[in-house]
Amino acid sequence: MGKLGYAAMPTHPGEVVKDELEARNISQREFAQRVGISYTILNEIVNARRSMSANDALMFEATLGIPADALMQIQTKYTMQTARRDSSITDWLKQISKVAALW
Repeated sequence: MGKLGYAAMPTHPGEVVKDELEARNISQREFAQRVGISYTILNEIVNARRSMSANDALMFEATLGIPADALMQIQTKYTMQTARRDSSITDWLKQISKVAALW
């Protein structure tokens, strides 16, 4: 798999949300309570332990003004970079490449 100009460490969209909450001096607990989501889910998103869904992105857009499309693009890039680093996936892709070469 070739390098496609990606950063050494992928950025999770939760980092963007975390930075915005900190800049506005809003605690994760306060934010979660006010918008009616689970603190645990919010915390997992901002600490890159949970993927951001389209619904999450729309909620952050409505509450923090961060464009949902941008958050989803970051999530997609993060997901792809993480997959490219997963040895079980890269090993599987190498096997597929060998099979495809026969065609």
